[in-house]
Amino acid sequence: MIEDTPRAGIVFRRVEGNTLLSLIIQQPAILEQLASKMAECHYRLHCERDDEATLPSQKKILSGAIRNVRLLSENDQARVLSYLTTLPDQQQICHGDFHPDNIMLSEAGDQYWVIDWMTGMSGDPAGDVARSWVILMSGTLPEDTEPAIRMGFEMARESLVEYYVNHYIQLSGISRETIESWMLPVATARLDEDLPAQEAEQLLKFVQERIRRLDESNYII
Repeated sequence: MIEDTPRAGIVFRRVEGNTLLSLIIQQPAILEQLASKMAECHYRLHCERDDEATLPSQKKILSGAIRNVRLLSENDQARVLSYLTTLPDQQQICHGDFHPDNIMLSEAGDQYWVIDWMTGMSGDPAGDVARSWVILMSGTLPEDTEPAIRMGFEMARESLVEYYVNHYIQLSGISRETIESWMLPVATARLDEDLPAQEAEQLLKFVQERIRRLDESNYII
């Protein structure tokens, strides 16, 4: 942050290199290594706390997005919002949009950088990992992506998710069940984004299935 009266601004450092997504597509043979590096980067940033609450609240961001989702009935929105209140409140630094295209390896190949912090928030790391899980599970590449690249990514998707989640669990000690407990609210909140029709349809089915499970578990709201 710099100040040059009467203006103030933030100086961003330019990073030259390749995104983790491009590396995954170019070097599928080292997919497990790259997914593990993704998990390590995520875990390291979660080790930092936001004790002064300088970042927006994770739960406030999620609840605001959930209220805006028009693909769900008001009753289903209320179910998800009520469930969200039962999840833990924490003040760890979370990225909010952590995926392979927001991680860069420097040209020298000696440092990874996490970029695009416009969605930074303060909250529970398990919720941040769940958000990444949802993105990796349902996210689509740009429409102009070459068919060969798209096919390669689709083939690697399931393995990428498993390597990333499993390695994060090993590093953090957070259980898979704890991460999965956040899947419903983060997936619902993602429906508020401008998603391609195919991704939105897939995600909506996932959310509706999770709401059904919530009802079957006799969760009282």
